[in-house]
This record gives sequence, structure tokens and C-alpha cells, in this order.
Amino acid sequence: MKNIHIGKLIKEKFDEKKMTKAEFARKVHIHRSTVYLLFEQKSIDVELLLAISKVLDYNFIEEVYLKRLPPEKENTVIVGVEIDRSQLQSLDLPKEFLTLSKFITQNV
Repeated sequence: MKNIHIGKLIKEKFDEKKMTKAEFARKVHIHRSTVYLLFEQKSIDVELLLAISKVLDYNFIEEVYLKRLPPEKENTVIVGVEIDRSQLQSLDLPKEFLTLSKFITQNV
């Protein structure tokens, strides 16, 4: 996860939309006074963030939680799969990758 102050980012996108705090609060289903606190939060509940994303028409989930690929790989899809150790070893991957994967699986 990136080190982003989510409240500041929400405030920036809120300001761009030019809606009132009361309208925003009503659409997100929070009290108007909570809006001020929201802008101060470094982190936020994911369900609330999804609601805010919809109201402000901005993908905060992608911005905060997803790693962006460099432009030359923007059409690349990263897929996570679960395989056992013997399958991993049969993939003929560099030794450094196998050592890293062993470290990760031992520390999960």
C-alpha cells in the first residue's frame, strides 16, 4: 500500500466537484460534521472509501491500494496464483526468485 494521506486526497477531489459538504455528506450517508473529520483522516474504512469513490467519481481504491505499472507495461495484467513448492521449482525460475519465494512462504 502506498503512503497516501487519504483525507487530503478526498478533500482535493471534493474541492474539484464543487459540491457542498452537506450534499456530500448526504450522498455518502454520513453526518455533515463528519465530513470535516474525514478530511483529516490518514486512513479510512474501505466500504466508506467505495461510497466516496462513487460520489466523487474517482477511483480511490486504485489510487491508494493498487500499484501502477510503468507506461511501457500498462497493458500488462498481473495475476496471482497459488502453487505448491514442487510446481514452483519446475518453472525454471532464477535462483534469486526461488530464494525470495521461500523466504516469503516461511514468513507468512
